[in-house]
Amino acid sequence: MSTTLTTATTEVAVDHELFTLGHRNLVVTGFGQIALCTLVALAAHENVVAATLQWWWAFMLASGVVYWLEYWLFNHAAKLQEPDARLLRKWRLHRRTLQFVVGLGWGSLGFLLVPAAQSHNVIVMTAFVGMLGYAGAANTANDFVGFVVSGIAIVVVMVSQFPAVFGADATPITIMCVLYLVALISVVRNTQKLMRGSIRLRLANAVLARTSAEQAARAEKANREKSEFLAAASHDLRQPVHALLLLVEAYRQQEPLAARHPLLVHIAAAGQSISDLFNSLMELSRLESGVEKPVMVAFDLSELIGRVLLRVRPYADRKGIVLRRFEARGMDCATLCTDKVLLERILGNLLSNAIRYTSQGSVLLAVRQAHGGDGLWMEVWDTGVGIADEDQARIFSPYVQIGNQERDRSKGLGLGLAIVHHAASLLGLEVTLKSQLGRGSRFRVHVPRRVCVAGQVKAESQAARTALPVSVPQLAGRRVLLVDDDPMVLQAMQALLQTWQLDLRCTSRGDASVLAACSAEWVPECILCDFRMPGKLNGIELLDYILERFPEAVGILLTGEMVQSVQTQAEEAGYLVLFKPLDPAVLASTLSAVMSRRDKGRTT
Repeated sequence: MSTTLTTATTEVAVDHELFTLGHRNLVVTGFGQIALCTLVALAAHENVVAATLQWWWAFMLASGVVYWLEYWLFNHAAKLQEPDARLLRKWRLHRRTLQFVVGLGWGSLGFLLVPAAQSHNVIVMTAFVGMLGYAGAANTANDFVGFVVSGIAIVVVMVSQFPAVFGADATPITIMCVLYLVALISVVRNTQKLMRGSIRLRLANAVLARTSAEQAARAEKANREKSEFLAAASHDLRQPVHALLLLVEAYRQQEPLAARHPLLVHIAAAGQSISDLFNSLMELSRLESGVEKPVMVAFDLSELIGRVLLRVRPYADRKGIVLRRFEARGMDCATLCTDKVLLERILGNLLSNAIRYTSQGSVLLAVRQAHGGDGLWMEVWDTGVGIADEDQARIFSPYVQIGNQERDRSKGLGLGLAIVHHAASLLGLEVTLKSQLGRGSRFRVHVPRRVCVAGQVKAESQAARTALPVSVPQLAGRRVLLVDDDPMVLQAMQALLQTWQLDLRCTSRGDASVLAACSAEWVPECILCDFRMPGKLNGIELLDYILERFPEAVGILLTGEMVQSVQTQAEEAGYLVLFKPLDPAVLASTLSAVMSRRDKGRTT
């Protein structure tokens, strides 16, 4: 059926529904007629002439069998999914003809009436009244015209015998029978109107539901195609932004006098704005599209907090904000069971938002037991500008920025809290806000207790359970192998890393030949590897291959892919993940922390 129905097609559809109802009743009606006429014949055989009774009984049996033949004849039409107007017209002709013939048969009950046989006549009149009422009920789900034809045939033939049987009482009995028929016709007419209206409404609702489903499917397809396009384009779009930020930072470090030039400052700010906007749009698009599914993982809470703070600390240091952490007693060794990647994004965005709107003071990440022991609270406190009560309900919507009508990009993009909202919804977490203008804000995430069921949990690699401390980069002379197939990114990374006086070697190969960059005299301490490489090996597999030869090296995956599975796979393999476009300060502090941890591991 089409998703839009005209009046004509609607009526055909309604007739088809009524036809299927009537068709299902044919077998039962046939059995009922045979049974009832047989009972009447048994009750009347002592008072009615045998020949008359036999002819009437044979006629009613034959018409009862015709009901079954009609059921078989239209059985294929009843199985059709789409209405056929031609078959419906044929059905109505057959059905009304049969109703008329059967009506003549039941009206012939009048020939079974016997003068002065009151008990016998009561039985016959009861059968007449009951059959007329059944005809009305049966045709309510079938055909109003068919009932009128049948009812008139029954009454006309029946009352024609009343004068000979009832004498002076024939007239009032005839009037009562006619009034009974008129009342039945009125009831059947009104009932079928209601039934037809109900069927029209159901068909209209079905069309509306189908239309809504098709529109939802088209919207979902468009959203999926958008997400697939962004995912496919993300790597290529991130690469030049990534290279731009690295080149700007390399130039600033190589030319100290030029680092303060306003043009260079503006270039760096513009590049960072593009990076922030692209990252936020990609993350929000993935969360809204539903392509990300939570992966329940049992992990150490303290490790997650350390990694989140490590990533946002450069931004806090840049603004002179004190970044603090507090874990209540027992929380420093607590284990959570939820999606680690999504929870890290929630906390990271809350901390970044708090740092952005705090000009002086501190930002605190606190973890404490929830009241009643129902899970725990992860709270982000700041001493920033605060949020008015009337604005608190809308800050989780995309692009909403309180007090930034001029859309100053230095105040963010209005996407961080929208990402928090969508990620929390995926995990079933509750995020609440308490804030006061001029006094700061507190965002609280309630993480309920969950049990990770065996077979549903991905085990976390022990190699990834290390919170990297923050320290001043001391990278001079450290041996780093850089693997990236993009010449522009490779040149930019090389320019930046050489300003830190690293002992750097580079390669763009994504196969076994990558080892040619190393030698017995030059063994890498750290490997920076891009995820998407030419050839059969991706970045994770390539790091595995290199570390088989140099097991004491530390592997770091660089990627422009924002797909959750990439980060999960890398961390399960024990590799730290840094996303492009990469902030040089984050890269510097990460390299410094990795080298420091490596040195401590070797001394112990």
